Amino acid sequence: MPFANLIKFALAVLSGVAICTAAIAQSYPGKPVKLVLPFPPGGSADSVAREVADKLQANGVGSFIIENRPGAAGNLATGYVVKSPADGYTLLVGVTGALTINPGLYPDLGYKPDVDLVGISMLAQAPVVIVASTQSGIASINDLVTRAKAQPGKLTYATNGQGTSHHLAGEMFKHNAGISMLNIPYKGTPGALQDIVAGRIDLGFLDLTAAMPLISAGRIVAVATTGATRPASLPNVPTVAESGYPDYEAMTWISLMAPRGMKAENVDKLSNAVNAVLADETFKKSVAAKGLDATGSTPDQLDRFIKDESVKWKAVIKRANIAVN
Repeated sequence: MPFANLIKFALAVLSGVAICTAAIAQSYPGKPVKLVLPFPPGGSADSVAREVADKLQANGVGSFIIENRPGAAGNLATGYVVKSPADGYTLLVGVTGALTINPGLYPDLGYKPDVDLVGISMLAQAPVVIVASTQSGIASINDLVTRAKAQPGKLTYATNGQGTSHHLAGEMFKHNAGISMLNIPYKGTPGALQDIVAGRIDLGFLDLTAAMPLISAGRIVAVATTGATRPASLPNVPTVAESGYPDYEAMTWISLMAPRGMKAENVDKLSNAVNAVLADETFKKSVAAKGLDATGSTPDQLDRFIKDESVKWKAVIKRANIAVN
C-alpha cells in the first residue's frame, strides 16, 4: 500500500475509533442500572427511589431497577456499593444514617463516604416531626421545654432506635434547649407511635411519613418539625427554629450516590436527568403526599452537604456520648 494511502487508512481508523468512543460515552446507560437501597420494600425511601427509577425510564434515560439490601443500619448496602465496579451500573440510594451518622458510631465500617463515594443528586428531604401524646398536655415547643425544666429527666421521648437520625435530632434539641429528657429507643417507628397514642410515652422524635395519618386523625399532636422551613405536608406546624431555637435544624434525606471513579460525564448526565424528574410538578406532589419534599442538587452540592452533615452529627454523638452495640 502506498505511504499516502496508508496515512489515509490510519486516519480513517483513528476517526472511527473516536466516533465509536464518543458513541459509547453518549449511550450511558447502555444496560440496566441497579439502585441499591439499604431498607426493605415499602418505606418512604423505597417508594421515592422506585418512582425516580420509573420516571427516568419513562423519560428514555435508560432502565433502572431497585435492589433492596437491608441490614446493619444501612452499612450493608453502602459497603456493597462501595466495593462494586465504578462503571455507573451499581449505584446507592444513600440515606442520612449510613452516610453521615454511622461513620461516627461504628469504629470500622469498611468504607468512608467522603473517600469511597461520589454524589449524583439529592432526591428528597424530610424533617423529623416532634409529636406528643394527647394526654401529655404538650402542644408547643414552649410547653415541652417548660415541662422538661420543671421535671428534669422525667419526660420520655420515643425514637426509632439508638443512634438513628431521629435519636440524634432529639439529643441535639436537648442540648440546644438546655433540658434533660429520657430517650426510649424502639425497634422501628410503629411501636413508638402506638405507645405515644396510648399515653405510655410523652413525646416522640419520629418519621414524618409514618406519623402523618395519626396527626391527621388527631390521635397525636404535632408539636414542631425540625427543618429550616415548614414541609409541604405540615404547613401549619411551626419549626423548632421558629419556636425560639434558630440554630436548630435536623433533616433526614435520600440521595443518589456512586462508587468514586464513575466517569464525570456520566455522573453529570445522570444528575441532570434526575433533577429533571425532581422538577416535575406531578412528581413533587406525589413525594409531598409521602411527607417528603423533592429536592435536587448538583454532585458537588451533595458532596459538600454530606461533609457538613457528617461534622454536625459527629459532634452530637461525641457530646451525648452515644454508643451502639
